[in-house]
Amino acid sequence: MTWRPGDILKLETARCRLTSAVREDIDDAFLAWLADPEVMLGLNMPRRRLSRAQAVRWALGHDNQSDFFLIVRMRETGQAVGFFIVNYSPGMNVAETSVVIGDRDYWGQNIVRETRAAILDFLFDTLGAHKVVGRPHGRNFSSIFNYKAMGFTCEGVLREQMPAVAGDGRLDQMIFAMLKRDWLAKREGAAS
Repeated sequence: MTWRPGDILKLETARCRLTSAVREDIDDAFLAWLADPEVMLGLNMPRRRLSRAQAVRWALGHDNQSDFFLIVRMRETGQAVGFFIVNYSPGMNVAETSVVIGDRDYWGQNIVRETRAAILDFLFDTLGAHKVVGRPHGRNFSSIFNYKAMGFTCEGVLREQMPAVAGDGRLDQMIFAMLKRDWLAKREGAAS
């Protein structure tokens, strides 16, 4: 990979392209994802009605060195279907990821696992991360399923960590993690 810190990051999978967000990526469809309460429920966030300028500042505020805002596009059509936010702490050698598949037509289509695998390769192989973490809330069943399906370990549950956006009560927060050695072993096993 020829990426250098600060450059636009470009990753590819069999069906998808992930690229650092640029101004043109923040279009009406992107703003609609943020305003969709069902999409934002996965993050336990209220829908966000951002102006285009606010959303551009948010997405482009990532430095492409240790913080990345990656748009997920289908290779065949170029259609944007979601985004990843990746934060890497070089001092700790730990990264954290979160994902939104905003286009509901692509829910349940294995996009998250396919694209997260490319991100794990980048974080472990290029940035030298030791560990990658995800923190879904306890009712985000699709996210929990995806972490388990990829071989992440549930390292803990923070009980009643956050107030629920939808309805009363509080939500647990799960902590899933993948160590570099485990990912490399999994990847090597899949290649043989």
